Amino acid sequence: MAFVARTLLFIAIVVVAAAVGAAGLFFGSFLLATLLGADNMNGGLAMGAAGLAPWGAAIGSGLGAWCAFRLLRHIGNRAAMAGGYGITLLAALCVGGWFLAQDLTDGDPYAPGEAPTVLVEWRLPETVCHECVDGIFRFTARSTFRDWTLSDQWDEPRARDEAGHTVLRFRVFPQYRQPGRIFQLWRAPNHDDRITVDLDLGYDPQPTDDYGPWRDVASAPGNAFRLRVARP
Repeated sequence: MAFVARTLLFIAIVVVAAAVGAAGLFFGSFLLATLLGADNMNGGLAMGAAGLAPWGAAIGSGLGAWCAFRLLRHIGNRAAMAGGYGITLLAALCVGGWFLAQDLTDGDPYAPGEAPTVLVEWRLPETVCHECVDGIFRFTARSTFRDWTLSDQWDEPRARDEAGHTVLRFRVFPQYRQPGRIFQLWRAPNHDDRITVDLDLGYDPQPTDDYGPWRDVASAPGNAFRLRVARP
């Protein structure tokens, strides 16, 4: 038991020393180069510092092994067991907690083939050339849960006319069962002038037979959108 504890304590000290050495050499070299006036164009300094990090890990692990060897020669079995098993237990709890947190915050993803498809129709205040919509309009769908980007694409046909308006058609593919899905539409190149709407789909959108009613966009008068949810 004491031998195992001493081995665990030795490994823990070496691993921690290697991590400290890698981080120290990375940030130290980056800071030194910055103070000397080096230019970090395109992240060149960071990449160079990252190349030195393995050397820092090697130096740190060597020093850590030396310190651990000297320490283990001078401590008793009780101290070695407390340190070795204590650090191992703490590491196990940290790793287990990390995996538990990942499981609880993974967004409850759909299994392959189960995710719904959200069909979006967007009614513009005017008519536009159908062949031009791909070059004029940009769009994206996002989830406010961890600010994830959702998969999306044009629906076919991409545009149609209706009562003096052009209606744009899109497909959104939610991968997770989470509320707070938004859709953004803008005209290139005005990427900072986006019209944002809440799709209001709830946690797990259920299929609908047809499109719902048109919803006016308060932030962009004359625009409206409606949705239909389809399942595989």
